[in-house]
Order: sequence, then structure tokens, then C-alpha cells
Amino acid sequence: MSLTHHHDVRSVYFSSMKETNKKRLTNILLINMKKKHYSDVEEQEVTDYGSTGTTIRWLITKDKNGALRFSIRRFEIKPGGQIGIHDHPQEHEIYILSGKGEVFSHFEKTEIKTDNVLFVQPNERHGYKNTGDENLIFLCVIPYLE
Repeated sequence: MSLTHHHDVRSVYFSSMKETNKKRLTNILLINMKKKHYSDVEEQEVTDYGSTGTTIRWLITKDKNGALRFSIRRFEIKPGGQIGIHDHPQEHEIYILSGKGEVFSHFEKTEIKTDNVLFVQPNERHGYKNTGDENLIFLCVIPYLE
């Protein structure tokens, strides 16, 4: 089903409802949705693994937002900065918002830039370095492990 079709079905259903029921349904649908600007989230310096010039913002988490399966983090690495090589049991899904750099392991380096996406396997050794003239900024999604 296309989004347009789905939207049309909802619109027809919604328009056939009484006004008081529309208000109730709207309140129910929006009660759990959370919206904020990334800059409203505390920025923390990253120093683990010999990291330099790097900050993190935990945008969506279990503790602060009730996210049950995933966290979304926003990293900024200043020019010349890096996140040192490390590994962990979580996979990573990464979207590069801006800048350029490289993701590396002990054996290889891969260039990354704006609009690239990365998938880092669980327990894969990796690190990131900003090789550009502006901040390397990316979103990183990680699952909660049980």
C-alpha cells in the first residue's frame, strides 16, 4: 500500500468522525510522540579509546525517551579529531550528515563523506577520523542488547 493511499484511507475515516471523537483520537495519537531539537540534548566529550576532538549527544534513549529497542546518537568530530579503534557487541547503522573522513580498522581505511551510510558488524574493530576542514557529523543507531 502506498503512503498516499494509506493517507487517503485515514483521511476518509477521520473526516467521517464526529468532531469530539476527532479531538480524542488526535490526543491519543500524539500523546506518546516526542519531538525536540538536537541542540536541546546535552553534548558530552568523548575520550574513550584515545578519542580526540569528538562529542556525542544521546538523542533518543531508553531512559530519557522510552525507546525500547534502539538508541540514536549524534557525533561531531572536529577537523583532525578521531574516535579511536574499538569494538563492542552492538551493530551500528550510521548516516553521515556532513563532512568527510575515514572509518578504519587495523587493516584498512575507507573514505566517508556526506550522505554515505555505513553498517558496522557486531564486534568489528573500527574507528573514525575527520580528514576534512569542517566537522564530521553523523547519526549512529545502536540496538539495546538483552
